[in-house]
Amino acid sequence: MKSGWFWAVLFWVPLVSGAEAPRCPMGEDWVFCPEFSDEFDGEKLDETRWWDFNPTFYGRPPGLFARDNVAVKEGKLHLTARVLRPEEKTVENRERGYDRFATAIVKGKKRVCYGYFEARCKSMKAGVCNAFWLYDPLDPPKKFQPGSFSEEIDIFEVFGKPTRQDYDRLYCMNVHRFRTPYFEAIVNFDKEKLENKSRNVKVDFDFWADYHVYGFLWTPEKMVWYVDGNEVFSRDNDFYHTPLRIMLDCEIMRGWTGEPDPADLPATFSIDYVRVWQQPK
Repeated sequence: MKSGWFWAVLFWVPLVSGAEAPRCPMGEDWVFCPEFSDEFDGEKLDETRWWDFNPTFYGRPPGLFARDNVAVKEGKLHLTARVLRPEEKTVENRERGYDRFATAIVKGKKRVCYGYFEARCKSMKAGVCNAFWLYDPLDPPKKFQPGSFSEEIDIFEVFGKPTRQDYDRLYCMNVHRFRTPYFEAIVNFDKEKLENKSRNVKVDFDFWADYHVYGFLWTPEKMVWYVDGNEVFSRDNDFYHTPLRIMLDCEIMRGWTGEPDPADLPATFSIDYVRVWQQPK
């Protein structure tokens, strides 16, 4: 793991009325962007910033995104995965493949292009993918028509208690570029072949045991990933120049690592904050 910047929790000042904005680990010339950031200090999710569902996708079968699995309390955002309740196993959900689990997603309402993105998180202790990512550059109908691209940057995808032991403590980072038409998890197989598109790094801690700081630098020239201030992956920015939405979710990855043990559920992915900075234009 290559050494990079290091910062502690005490490096920032909480964003409250009249207080100084959190400082960026990238340098003093970076400007804090409150419209894309959230300390989750209220009693509910800020509806001016986020959806607690995905307007264009119900979830990755067999996990249905459920709005009541999203909660803000005690200064944190909590995304829960659980076994589907009997009353949720409707005819519609069964036919769509949502017959086992309920998961959660939070999706940014505004798109952002370039910046330094940071989240302090603790994963759930279950075989469910917990993710912090950037995605969704296109509105319908453009995303459903040929001739364009739907892009995705995975800041992290982690499993607190993976079904496959080779994913234990594995920090997964990826970029994707899908040719349209694109339908989430349904029509998304026509990918561009990219150089240096992913990296999996073994960390020396359990994702579920404590909070850690995960960062991502996105500029017109480069893309760099950080864990607790240490650089873990970098690549040239070859295609990613379109504004994307900030995403946080927990999903069942049946085709990747299998389904979680229902005995481990419910389990919760907790996010202390999301912060974004940009350099002045």
